[in-house]
Amino acid sequence: MAFLDEDDSFPPVATEPDDPHRMPPERQRIFMLRRLGAVAVGILILILLVLGIRGCLNARKERAFENYARDLSTVSQESQQLGEEFFNRFEDPGNLTALNFETEIRSDRSQADGLVSRVEALDPPGELDGAQDDVVSAFQLRADGLGAIADNVGGALGDDPDEARAQIVQHMEDFLASDVLYRQARDQINAVLRDEGISEDVPESSAFPREPDGEPNVDWLDPVTVTESLAAISGDEGGQTSGGLHGLGWSAILIAGTELAPDSTATVSAADATEVEVQVVNQGDSEETDIPVEVSISGGDQSIEGDATLDQIGPGETQGVKVPLDPAPSKGTSGTLDVFIEPVPDEQVADNNEFTTEVSFE
Repeated sequence: MAFLDEDDSFPPVATEPDDPHRMPPERQRIFMLRRLGAVAVGILILILLVLGIRGCLNARKERAFENYARDLSTVSQESQQLGEEFFNRFEDPGNLTALNFETEIRSDRSQADGLVSRVEALDPPGELDGAQDDVVSAFQLRADGLGAIADNVGGALGDDPDEARAQIVQHMEDFLASDVLYRQARDQINAVLRDEGISEDVPESSAFPREPDGEPNVDWLDPVTVTESLAAISGDEGGQTSGGLHGLGWSAILIAGTELAPDSTATVSAADATEVEVQVVNQGDSEETDIPVEVSISGGDQSIEGDATLDQIGPGETQGVKVPLDPAPSKGTSGTLDVFIEPVPDEQVADNNEFTTEVSFE
């Protein structure tokens, strides 16, 4: 039959023509592997960068803790040494006269003020801000205690010493309070240092004398102890080399070549006002030695102080002593200038040892 002769096969299925731009499967797999590899390398680089930055930040933070601990340790050790020297001198004044004893304590106060400034200039990490405030308060208490004791030593050795001696005993407590504040701050600081893995350790610093077991020597809060120590101060007038009349005074006060008049207002150049020249006259008939001269400018934007010592001045002589100002006055500063020449032993009239005027710096 005819239909048996017909081709009974199905017609070919239509297929899409090959795309000459289509990537073969094998190459697609290679391309994807390369892309994944590039992504992995990029992620690895990013991780390394993050770790590197974090490592730098951690190292910087660690250095900040270490630098703060080391700087504070240095100042704390100097403060402890100053306290030891003060109480050793108080316990055994040796051959110091009352005047020299007072001068030594004022020198201690000046050093203590310098330590306060250095502590205030420290830059603690944020975790130590609270402890830093306590440290500054502790050092300020030590400086204030020294200043108050220096102000009362003269009265404590005078004819009516009771009130001055009571003030000295009261301000001995400033040193004890400072130790409590410092110890509290030290414990906080060292705890943070341990938490941060820092090997530095801030040392103890005591301004108040301690017993061998570390407890405070409370004898120094007893008026009897203070009175006995003051009584040991030599009555020898070591500041003079011959007997007779004793008296000092100022004859002229100059800043940058400008002579100042008392109880008036002077205007001087700030650029040249780095020191005050005090002309001291010996109005007695005895040679005087080691005479402290103090200068201060107060009441303005700056608190300025200075001190110097006139080594020797003969009877009837006039000598100038240059007192450096710290800090030097800046332009626009104004205030009250006070000059004080320390009276010598047996000086009967000290009115002309003081000078006051108003000064303005332009």
